[in-house]
Amino acid sequence: MYAQIFERSPMRVFEESLHGGLAAGELGAVVGRAGTGKSALLVHLALDRLLRDQKVLHLSLRDNAEHVRSFYGAIFDGVAKAARVKGKAKAEARLAVEQNRQILCYLDSDFGYDDFVRAMATADEVLGFVPSVVLIDGLAPTSEDELGKLKSLAAEKGFALWTSLRSHREQPGVVPFAGAWSTTVMLEPVDTVVELTASRVHGTDLNDKMGLQLDPTTMLVTGEDGWDPMSAPPSPRAIDCTLYSGGATGSEAAFGKLAEQFGLSELNFTFDGHRQERTVGSKLLSDRELAAGDVSLVYVSKRLHRTYSEGSLIRRVLQSLWHQVSRAQQVFVVGSINSDGTVTGGTGWSVELARMWHKDLWVYDQVQTSWFHWHKDRWVAGVPVIESPHFCGTGTRQLNENGQRAIAGLFERSFGTPR
Repeated sequence: MYAQIFERSPMRVFEESLHGGLAAGELGAVVGRAGTGKSALLVHLALDRLLRDQKVLHLSLRDNAEHVRSFYGAIFDGVAKAARVKGKAKAEARLAVEQNRQILCYLDSDFGYDDFVRAMATADEVLGFVPSVVLIDGLAPTSEDELGKLKSLAAEKGFALWTSLRSHREQPGVVPFAGAWSTTVMLEPVDTVVELTASRVHGTDLNDKMGLQLDPTTMLVTGEDGWDPMSAPPSPRAIDCTLYSGGATGSEAAFGKLAEQFGLSELNFTFDGHRQERTVGSKLLSDRELAAGDVSLVYVSKRLHRTYSEGSLIRRVLQSLWHQVSRAQQVFVVGSINSDGTVTGGTGWSVELARMWHKDLWVYDQVQTSWFHWHKDRWVAGVPVIESPHFCGTGTRQLNENGQRAIAGLFERSFGTPR
């Protein structure tokens, strides 16, 4: 279970890049500017040890215990979801985390070496807790001598000590008291992701880029190029699935043809004046049904940052998209993601609806030739699988070969080979 639950955690490459990880008596720092995910990475470091039945003491100098515990829960849930661990296995893993962890918070004063000694005494004498790993989130060391004493205490007591360390925006690559640390890991924001570099390992300076692109909030791996069928979610049976689409030329017709090949049901919404290339499962919407998805074109224009003039055809297209997306639990779109996060063309309204309704949303960008998942407030690269029996497939009329292959790959990952 440990190997499964950390398939998408950065910990799977840490031991290789850090030559076995941080040993007892060593002092490690997670270094980065504010907002780069230092606390989240510390939690991953903790979870890695906790799920291997090692005891972890978490000292927070920034947040109260309830907040820290909630943060652990959110990241654990994210890792478990990504690894498709649920039910009894997830409950057992969560219990291991709670049993092996203690959280102490020191929020009202500067935290120095003497405070750390008292914290260790509290854990040992009051709580009867002897950790193999200690985390200090929010440490602001004042001298190299102070760090030396921390390292000596870690060696004496036999624990590894990880800290988070804020770097200055003006000097992002500079580590305070660099020579005092056994290992330092740098977090560097690049566009919407964070990249990891091991700048010092076991006292030796180096520049080992780990090749990981991580979400700055959860620090989950986002740039997976491959797809592992062993850890992929179980797709529903093809005969139990329904594709909601429009049957128009391009992406929608491609989704429909593949749905037929794999034995899925189709419901393709249309209206008077709309041209359907694919008429299997065609559903003609009445004026009353169309009105259910009515929307102001001014509002749509503001959401998509482009101008749509009043006109019956575009309004009806948007109304029909409402019917496609509202019935689906997952939404797959082929198109092009703009710099403002919207998707080009009228199909961009499908994306906006999916985001507003918190659907599981994926877009294949034909320019970047990659699938992207909408996660919280940004697009994150990934590899989708159809997980819901009710899904929407739509997108551009200008479907190219890459887009066609992307749709075909989605069906093959989800259902195997056509019937």
